[in-house]
Amino acid sequence: MAVLLYRLGRLAFRRRWYVVLVWTALLGALGLASAGAAGLPDDGGSMPGIEAQAALDMTRQRFPGVPGEAAGATARVVLVAPEGGK
Repeated sequence: MAVLLYRLGRLAFRRRWYVVLVWTALLGALGLASAGAAGLPDDGGSMPGIEAQAALDMTRQRFPGVPGEAAGATARVVLVAPEGGK
């Protein structure tokens, strides 16, 4: 393994301008690919038939003025362990 790394380092040093050009091309291609990538996924999907979707639909019916899916909503969950448990 050391011999392979030595040869790779020696080749990179001897051909340093090619290495710099290859790295620049790779970074440029990565930048172009990320600029052309799709945006954020659509959050407007629904899954009819599950309890969470029914709860969201009920929230939209009862609170129509709330922006988003329940913006600013908080919940407190308390879990109690049985006697002698953790």
